Amino acid sequence: MFNQAQYAAANPSLVRAQVAAGMWVGNHSYTLPRLIDAEISRTQQTIAHAGGGTPKLFRPPYGETSATVRSLAARHGLTEILWHVDSQDWNGASTDAIVQSAARLTNGQIILMHDWSANTLTAIPRIAQALTSRGLCTGMISPQTGRAVAPG
Repeated sequence: MFNQAQYAAANPSLVRAQVAAGMWVGNHSYTLPRLIDAEISRTQQTIAHAGGGTPKLFRPPYGETSATVRSLAARHGLTEILWHVDSQDWNGASTDAIVQSAARLTNGQIILMHDWSANTLTAIPRIAQALTSRGLCTGMISPQTGRAVAPG
């Protein structure tokens, strides 16, 4: 889960619930602006304070990256993560469309989805079932490689 720290600060119990569910908590900036060092640093501190530990993964807002962004992330010990498949849930995609986008995933790939989308939440069980039927599983993202890996 890549958390915007403004929400982690407002509701730290959600961060603790993510950790309790076995999720890794990543940095997604504080407020989704164009990135500056203070945004990354403030998010690291806020998520740690909320009980999420110190993030090791970072997803730049809107996927906007550059050598400067990667350098800022590395300065904070973060591995930048982007996605291979965009579910378009942020753009109002239907549950069926989200499930269909997940069907394009191959081993080790990452799909962009958001926990605030009701259609995404409805799609998750169908996605998990479809992945299982294809011999794939949901996993976690390795901070070393930036790729999805099966739970160990």
